[in-house]
Amino acid sequence: MRKLISNADADFDARTQMENKIFQLKEVIGKETSQNQSPTCRARLVSVGKVNSTFESVLSPYSSIDCNARFVGIKYKVPNWIAWNSFFY
Repeated sequence: MRKLISNADADFDARTQMENKIFQLKEVIGKETSQNQSPTCRARLVSVGKVNSTFESVLSPYSSIDCNARFVGIKYKVPNWIAWNSFFY
């Protein structure tokens, strides 16, 4: 027999999952990752909010990527789900 889940239970589960992802993101503040939204394709996580995370673009460690140094240091925000995917997916 299948258990029916109410809307309240589903909302609670979604909130709990997002809170867990925010907690995980806060543990990797200061670390670098490949980040598609970065102008250099590489970024360091600077801060995590309730909805968005802030990254700072850094030089790519891969010499095959033509990275312009003028883009290093640019800060930008992405939704937390994208930030989480950058590190953990």
